[in-house]
Formats: sequence, structure tokens, C-alpha cells
Amino acid sequence: MKHLVLLLFLLTAAFASAQSQQLQIAGRVLDADGNPVPFAYVVLHNADGDSVLAGATTADDGAFLLPCGQGTYRVEVSSVGFERLVVRCEAGDLGALTLDAKQLNAVSVTASRTTEQVDRYVVLPKPEEVESAGRTLVLLDMLKLPGLKVDVALQQITVDGGMAILQINGKEVPLTRLANLRAEQIKRVEYSNNPGTRYLDRGASGIINIILKEREDGGSLMAQGQSALTTGFVNGYLLGSYHKGKSEFALEYTLGYRNYDQVPYQLEDSYIDPARTVTRSQRTNMPFWYIDHTLNAEYTYQHNDSTMFVASLQDNFFTKTLDATGTMTETDRSVTTNQSMQQHSYQKDNLPKLDLFYTHRMPNGQKVELNVVGEYATDLYDNTLTYTSGTYATHIDGHGYALSGEGVYSKQFGTTTLRTGLQYQHNFAENDYTLYNTTSAMTKDNAYLYAELQGAIGSDIGYSIGTGAKLLNVTDGTNSQSYLRNLSTARLNWRATDNLSLTAFVQYTPMLPTLAALSPVFQQTDDVEGTIGNPDLKPSEQLRDALLLRYNHSSGFYAFSSIGAMRIFHTYFDVYHYDDVRDLFVLTYQNADLWYVPYAFAEVGVRGLWNHLNLSLNGTYYHYVSKGSDFSHTRNNFTANANAQFYWNNFVAGANFTLLPQWTLNAETYTMSEMAQSLYVQYRYKSLTAMLAWHCPFNKEGYRYETIGLSAVHPYHHTHWTANNGNMFVLGLTWQMDFGRKFHKGEKTLQNGGYDNGMVKTGA
Repeated sequence: MKHLVLLLFLLTAAFASAQSQQLQIAGRVLDADGNPVPFAYVVLHNADGDSVLAGATTADDGAFLLPCGQGTYRVEVSSVGFERLVVRCEAGDLGALTLDAKQLNAVSVTASRTTEQVDRYVVLPKPEEVESAGRTLVLLDMLKLPGLKVDVALQQITVDGGMAILQINGKEVPLTRLANLRAEQIKRVEYSNNPGTRYLDRGASGIINIILKEREDGGSLMAQGQSALTTGFVNGYLLGSYHKGKSEFALEYTLGYRNYDQVPYQLEDSYIDPARTVTRSQRTNMPFWYIDHTLNAEYTYQHNDSTMFVASLQDNFFTKTLDATGTMTETDRSVTTNQSMQQHSYQKDNLPKLDLFYTHRMPNGQKVELNVVGEYATDLYDNTLTYTSGTYATHIDGHGYALSGEGVYSKQFGTTTLRTGLQYQHNFAENDYTLYNTTSAMTKDNAYLYAELQGAIGSDIGYSIGTGAKLLNVTDGTNSQSYLRNLSTARLNWRATDNLSLTAFVQYTPMLPTLAALSPVFQQTDDVEGTIGNPDLKPSEQLRDALLLRYNHSSGFYAFSSIGAMRIFHTYFDVYHYDDVRDLFVLTYQNADLWYVPYAFAEVGVRGLWNHLNLSLNGTYYHYVSKGSDFSHTRNNFTANANAQFYWNNFVAGANFTLLPQWTLNAETYTMSEMAQSLYVQYRYKSLTAMLAWHCPFNKEGYRYETIGLSAVHPYHHTHWTANNGNMFVLGLTWQMDFGRKFHKGEKTLQNGGYDNGMVKTGA
């Protein structure tokens, strides 16, 4: 690890002195009247025009700068509303490049173009991909970008197995809005599996930014619905927007509904101590019902191409009930009993949020972004667990708020960008545990100051270096803990040839425990178990490094591979101990010594086979090492997935299969993720898109999950599956109508904070 970090910084330093002397192609894009054309897309090709070497977007004054080497190149300039311009040139200043206006509203793209820049991939999709995809989610699945995994049927997006920041025109949006966006509205896709120092604090592993085409004044209406044919599964989405002059108004509604009556659980538990030994075998069905509403009203004012203000007011209402019945065979201190079990759980949450955002571009490549977010929360949680031997209940009334803010300043120096920012979040949560006559009030403060530098060295090497200081403070009114930690990341990318590139990166991130894990409130779950937090938990520290190799061939064949490791020091985990005063086995939390996972990943595939077929196969090998003061565990796992996609005109069919599931070892818990199986077909006719998805076609048990506890005090094996998802057909319809032009929004990339309710929940 030390050698990799040293290599990254030494290489960057060695080439930094040569940066000012590198060869460049510069120019300024103007319209026929001599006015600058901002946001035009400039692509640098090799002399034959069959390979993309670099790309850039023109600044407010129409200027652009592209790194290059010796030789002859082709520069292609495109912008909505103008004819495409191609210039053959060598390194130097091209002066003014004039674009001629045209009648069409879209850039004519003849082939898929992917530019690998310093901090992102920029993709101009093929017309046939756009035509067939219909929706953005399908299009993203077609692009097969490194680390990006899209499950169209499940409507899921991950980057390197982690969370993706989703944006439209640089503004963060929920998955529902991006998933239902029409593909023909897309100007380009900007994708990065390098979230940089700025997003390390959120645990993000990638960013997807969809840049839209400009349209006339007017508005847009969109409705989307999905429903299973045989069970209680409904998703709904409505969006209305209208733009006039410098203003745009948008109103969005999202609905999620589930009513599952077949959710079987099988639990085998042991509780072992010299003073008391208990074994349990349970068979339970845990049907649940929930409804989730989100309403969002948004106003955007764009004063000019450089200044934008956005205000949004959102409210989320969530209600869930669970009613379980089952049987349990229990042996406690050598006495065996057969008992019935019933559980009723009710949860109701409300989370209104106000988000204010401002951005302003200044001369000389400068930009300022400001964001303030306020959230208020009310939470109600009620759980009653009844065995033949007794009843155990939990009732929590909670409320709280979160205030978040961020300010960012960035400046561009040629091909180098410097960005610095300050984030701050204050979170307060108060929970009244009614049945225990206990109130928990906890406050969390999180301040983060960071800076990062991104640039290019010559035409083949890009680098990104960032560091930050994070101040954490948690208090429960009596005890207070403060921590000062560093966040750092370094990345070096080398384009060895037009088709082959190599990337090395390392990142270090501290992670604060949740308020629930820190809460000192004790709750009894039943006659065997209880739960309490640990106010003395320390933050974890994650260190991750990897080496990535990417190969793309003009025929459509591609291969990705990576090797790396993730280490978490002081990771916190749940642990059981016998409390002889309470005569209970109490679950609490403590810090482990080390969690270490080296891994190797490989994917091969082909795009556009016979111009209509995409195929891919990937596999990952993991070696887990988990160590604590009184345990040491290792596990090996190999997971594999296959994906296929066929598209023809307005028709798309796809398949996504988990061939081998992933097992994850975390401290003393070994967990199997779901065996995802899905098939879908989609057809688009004008403004209407219809999709039929088939979930778990070869697994009538539905999505199955297993968890194995390796603790010497509490070994267990839990299995449950959502049988309602087995062999499930879901029909979806999407309708959208646009009228007029929707203006080009600026880039909103700030963080939206988040509320932590700090509830300690038991029994569900």
C-alpha cells in the first residue's frame, strides 16, 4: 500500500514540471454572428478519425483546450442547433471556429463515441441505441461502462458494487426520475467511477450525470406505472414541468406499494454461556405491507448561462406494517418447550425537506456553488412480539432535524482544475422509548474541509489528488466524543494506446457509527435477548486501493479487469455477551481489529454484435479476513454474473442472471446476497413505452437470503425468501409528452445531507 501511494505521488510530481510545456490544441467556438458558443462539445480524434483521444466542453466565452502530442489530428465540434464542424490540424491555436446554424434540434451522431477524460467518461450514444432504448435506464445498460451495473427489471444502478450519485444536468436526482427519462432527450452521458475527495464522505463509488438537449419554451408531462400480475407490487411516478423565459417549475410524485403475504423465515439460533444455554428453532411467515409517497416541488431560475438558483420542497410519507405468525421449539437450561409466536410491527415516518442551491460561473474558469438543506423528521415505531411464555413490546416516538450546508470554489488552469470546499451537517434526534420511561437525545456534528486537483500530463496521463480534514462530534447530553480524521485519495490514469488504458488509485475514508449504534438505551427483545448501543465506539477507517485495466476494440469487443484490496480498521459490528444481572444475552456493538478483503475482477463482452446484440460475462474472487480481540475468520468466495441484450428498432429484450451468488464476511456474520434472475422485453411506440419483466423465472422461492453467525456466544443460521417475487411478472407502461423547449440547467453537484433518526429498534 505504501509503495502504491508513493508511486502515485512520485509520478505526478515527476511529470508536473513538464505540464506547462505539453503540446495543446486551443481554439474558440463562435456562431455566425461572432457570439461565443458555450457548452459546445469538442472531440479530438486521431488522423483517421476512428479513435477518440480527448474531449472537452467549451467555456462561457467559447474557449476550449485539448492536450495532444506531435502529429496530425481531427477536431470535431458539435452543439445543438448547429452543423457539425470537423477540422484537421496539428498542435497550436486554431483561433476562431465558426459553427453554422441548422434547422434540426439534435446533433447528428453517426457512431458511439466514448471519451476517457481525466475524471470521467463522456459518451455520445449511437442513434440506434437511443432509438431502441426508449428510457435512460435501458440506454445505460447498453453502454457497458467500467464498473457500472444496471438491472433494468429491478431498476437498480450500482458502480463497483456501491452507491452511485445520479444527476441530470449536474443536479442530483432520485433514481425514479433518471430511470424514466427518455433516451432521445440525452445530449451526452458523463460517467465516473472515481467520485473524488468530495464524495468520499458519502460513501459514493461513482457519478452518473445525464446532460440533456435544449428544447423550446413549454413543458413536459410524464406518467409511469408498474404492477405485478399476481401479487401486491406497484410502482408509480408522475412528473409535470413547465418552462417560461428564465424560470422552470416542476412537480413530481413517486409511489411505492408492496403487499407480500409469502415471506417465509427459518431460524436456527444458539445462545451459549456456562450460566445459561438456549437453542431455538423457528418457522415463521412474516407478511408485510408498506406504502411510500414522495412529493417534490421545484423552482429553477436561470439568470444566464453562468448563474442559476434552484429551490425544492420535498415531503416523504412512509408507512409499514408487519404481521408474523409461526412456531418455535426452544430448549432453555435443558428444558424444551414448543411455543407459538406472533409479531405485529408498525412504522410511520414523515420527512419534509427544503433544498436551496446557487451556482455562479466567473471569468477565467472560476465557479462558486452554495447549497443549504434543512430536514425535519417525525418517526413512530411500535413492535409487539408474543410467545406462549410472554409478550415483549417496544414503542418509540421520535423527532429531529438535520441542517446541512456546503460551499465549493473551483478554478481551471488550462487542463488542470483546482476545487476546494467546506461541508457541514448538524443532526439532532430525540426518541421517547415510552414503555421504558426513557428518552434519548443525541446530536451529531460533521464538518469536512477538502481540496482536490485534477489534470492531465501530456495527452496520455491524467491524475487526480485530493485530501480533506473531517471533524466529527457526537453527544448524548451527558457524554461527548470528538474525532479529527483525514480523507485522502489519489488516482493516476495512463492511456497506453487508443484501445488500452491503465488506472491506479488509493483512497482513505473514516466512517462514523450511526446514532442507533451509539445510543445507551437498553431494550429487552424477549426472554432471551436484549439490545443496547455503545457510546464508546470509535470511527472506522477504510483504506482501498486498486489497479484497473480496460481494453476496447473497434469491433465491439471489450475487457475490464481489476485487482485490489479493501481494509477497514476498527470496523464496528454487533456482538453478543451474557449479562448475568439481567440474565439475558445482550446485543451491543464493538470495534474489531481488522476487516481485509483482497479481490480480483474480470469482465469480457461484446457490444453491437451483428449491430443488435450485447453480451457480457463477469466474475469476482474475494478473500475475506476478519479479526477481533477474541475471533479470527477467513472465507473465500467467487461470484459470477451474465448479461445479454438484444435491440432492434423500437424493441429491446434483456436478461440479467446471477450465476454464482456473493457471500460477504463482515466481522462474525457471513451473508449471501440475492440470486438475481430477470428477463424483460420492451417496446416503444411514439410516446408510449411498454415493458414486461419476469422476475426469478427459475426460482419459485423468489429472492433468497442467508445469514450465518460465527460467534461462539451466538451461532446461528437464518434463511428467508420473498416468495411473492418468485416467477413474478411485472407489466410497466410509460407515457411522456413534451411541448416546447426546456432550458439548459447549470451543474448542481452539491450534497443534500441526510437525517439520522438514531432509533434503536428491536424485534423486526
